Amino acid sequence: MSNVVGMALAIAFWIATSVVVGFLGARLSLTALLSIARHSWWLGGPRARWYRKRLFIDAWKHRLPEAGSFGGGVSKRSIASRQHTTLARLYLETVRAELVHTGLLVIQWLPALWLSPGFVVVPVLYAVLANVPFLAVQRYNRVRLSRIIDIYDPWCFDE
Repeated sequence: MSNVVGMALAIAFWIATSVVVGFLGARLSLTALLSIARHSWWLGGPRARWYRKRLFIDAWKHRLPEAGSFGGGVSKRSIASRQHTTLARLYLETVRAELVHTGLLVIQWLPALWLSPGFVVVPVLYAVLANVPFLAVQRYNRVRLSRIIDIYDPWCFDE
């Protein structure tokens, strides 16, 4: 397979996986997201200060595209209201986005299997660069929101 055909297939693969994984992520129920969000392994991680000091996240996060409303999801670009249930829903949307980008990070390097050795690094770099910044932003937002809401409070969520 020529490098041009291989890269064309890789690009088609990246577009297809982004659409499919994003669509499947949008179909996850709030109940499923809540059960994932309540696992102790999900609740760990650095504090918001770490993201600000180490990644300078406030300087660049607003430049990332937002596709949260794709496939029936909810945009995370701005907060519609400061009501507790709205913030709780936004928290769950950060969980959804983090799941989608983790899934994409896991599979979007696969074109490395069919590309020639000189191009193997391209899909790996793409998978990292196209997903890790979004993961960082979602974790940062989730950490900030977790200080406001209590995910164990059953009255907090409109299910």
